[in-house]
Amino acid sequence: MKYTVYQINLSDEQNDVFEIREMYLDTTFRPSADKIVASRNLYQKVCMIEAVDLEHVFEIGNIGPDEIKRFKPMHSISVGDVVVDEFGVANFVDSFGFTPVDFFEEEIVS
Repeated sequence: MKYTVYQINLSDEQNDVFEIREMYLDTTFRPSADKIVASRNLYQKVCMIEAVDLEHVFEIGNIGPDEIKRFKPMHSISVGDVVVDEFGVANFVDSFGFTPVDFFEEEIVS
């Protein structure tokens, strides 16, 4: 199955804006579906990964093999990142496992 990965990679200018930085920190250190959705406009589509399931996406995104089609610079897959399967089902990487989230690709600004 193909999965699309979305991450927040703040620019220097965005990082200097307190509210934006706090939204980002909420998604990585205090993640919840509500906080992910509230920060949705900060996410960018960074890659596509072919994998068996979400755990496999996480593995490939962290240790390889490099079966990643990159669209933008990315970091290893971590808490707060959003993974959308080819059917549009979205989950975010939670502190433990994955949590479903209403996060639709057509609403994302790439």
